[in-house]
Amino acid sequence: MKVGYARVSTKYQNLDSQIDALQKAGCEKIFKEKMSGNKRNNRKELNNALNYVRENDIFIVTRLDRCSRSVKDLYDIIKFLDSKSVQFKATAQEIDTSTSTGRFTLGALALISEFESDLRAERQADGIASAKAKGVKFGRKCKFNEENCMEALKMKNNGKSNTHIATYFKIHKSTLLRHLSKYRSSIH
Repeated sequence: MKVGYARVSTKYQNLDSQIDALQKAGCEKIFKEKMSGNKRNNRKELNNALNYVRENDIFIVTRLDRCSRSVKDLYDIIKFLDSKSVQFKATAQEIDTSTSTGRFTLGALALISEFESDLRAERQADGIASAKAKGVKFGRKCKFNEENCMEALKMKNNGKSNTHIATYFKIHKSTLLRHLSKYRSSIH
């Protein structure tokens, strides 16, 4: 059975041309969705289509970007389809996993994607190391300053519990205790 999947990014866009192409490709069932392609988990109809297909079916889209916005995500979808012995085909591009050329093209795309991810991670790590060397601090700025710490110590001396003080300053108890111990050690 040929199973189609058509997607546009917004509710204002039209699925008609994709549906026509999928019908011409022989799709007997077509799953339709008007949803951004950024996150696969949010696309209910894509997941329904992937769960619907059975062994020896062909999962068809008009273009790769209708199925996925990232090569890694696309590769994961193809891997899932392979585990179910389902072929993948994009009608507007020369991708058909039932052919050796289609499998090669998809494999090459996956390798390029992995390479790009590795380069991105390396650049990010280099950028972080460079920023740290220049003294840049990462993470959000702590709301609990030295003045708050002195007030917290006064509250503690007046018999208030750590939980009460932490709640008062809207911080976690462990944050309070860490700052109090730092402040005490800096005084001595």
